[in-house]
Amino acid sequence: MKPGPEILAGYISGATVELAKVREKDGQIKLSSQGSFVSRDFTNFESILNLYLKRHKGEISHVCLGVAGPVIVNEVRTTNLPWHLNSEDIEQRFSFQRVQLLNDIVAFAYGLPGLARDRFYMLNEQGPLSGGNIGVIAAGAGLGEALILVTGGRHYPYASEGGHAGFSPGSQLEAELWQYIYGEDGFVEVEDVLSLSGLERIYNFVIDSDGSSVAGWYEKAPDKPSAIIERALSGKDKYASQTLDVFIDCLSSEAANLALKGMTLGGVYFGGLIGPRIITLLDGGRFMNRFVRRGKMESILARMPVGVVIEEKTALLGAASVALRM
Repeated sequence: MKPGPEILAGYISGATVELAKVREKDGQIKLSSQGSFVSRDFTNFESILNLYLKRHKGEISHVCLGVAGPVIVNEVRTTNLPWHLNSEDIEQRFSFQRVQLLNDIVAFAYGLPGLARDRFYMLNEQGPLSGGNIGVIAAGAGLGEALILVTGGRHYPYASEGGHAGFSPGSQLEAELWQYIYGEDGFVEVEDVLSLSGLERIYNFVIDSDGSSVAGWYEKAPDKPSAIIERALSGKDKYASQTLDVFIDCLSSEAANLALKGMTLGGVYFGGLIGPRIITLLDGGRFMNRFVRRGKMESILARMPVGVVIEEKTALLGAASVALRM
């Protein structure tokens, strides 16, 4: 018997494109024929999709893609890639019945409810307050933010471009960091600080503020943000450690701002490339001390669950869950 049409899910970030065929078994999402591609090796998404379909034969009917960028009427220009995706164009070119585009952090948010408890590393082990809303924040190539409205026991994720809001300093040092970045770019978004490139900006700011020169390991590193994180985790470089201290303080402030604006009594959860790599630093007390320091709102923030999502395929699973309902 000829197999029926299949469902495809995807996650498109500034770094990689993840694709997988989707099915449901015993109430669980199952991924197969998974493919991973380096985004910047391709001039557009369609080239990746064409290559994937050549490697993994079969008729695809429905597709759901989580994409890093603002999705407006099923169309998106990716934030950190020179790509333009339009659902109707993809449908016509590949003869799909339907293609749905989601913001990547919204896809991540859709994936959260299906994760087992052991896929979370809790920084503040609290039970959700009144089944309240949930905040999602993910620092990587950029900074993604989303909120999940929880009502009647159901979750309704919705998109935000909060990562492109203005960066608000929370200390004299951070005010100087704001001036440092503003002097280069003429504006300062939160993403300019809380991202992989933000780690480099903070490191250079720390070095310049001390009148020092960058270390040899930094100049030689092909992946400078990763090198900063590794040096900070090992405690072998004071400037790398100071960089992560500043990063964590700013991340804590932004997470608290998101929590207050979304009244996230159900918790705030971190995804992205950076959060899972610096769990030991986030869990050292510095993050939560800054997170709850909000005067009148301190008692509420102190009772909110805060955790890091350690499931790497959360966004792909979220896109898959939406695809299965299409």
